[in-house]
Amino acid sequence: MAYDIHVFRGKDWFDGTTDPITEEELTAVSGVKKIESVSLSNPSTKENVRLSDKSMFSYDKMTFMLRKGMITLSINDESDIEIIRKLADSLKAIIQGDEGELY
Repeated sequence: MAYDIHVFRGKDWFDGTTDPITEEELTAVSGVKKIESVSLSNPSTKENVRLSDKSMFSYDKMTFMLRKGMITLSINDESDIEIIRKLADSLKAIIQGDEGELY
């Protein structure tokens, strides 16, 4: 089951950011690409779904959204945190889970 994490600059993700991450600084990070859509397959039904959003980006194997100056993405396991940690470090940001835990 996936779990959401947030990359941001501030105290707690649910309070919002004190220093919003901009699209310009995000795309300046090596390996970050703006994408228009992503295709997903439901593992149970094998149905293919295409998601599109103006605020969608990719980094390594991860796809995420940039909204209100914060990155939000779903992770499947702890190994995903290490991938996103590199991105967060580049942005001088912190990583926090939905339940308030810091990574």
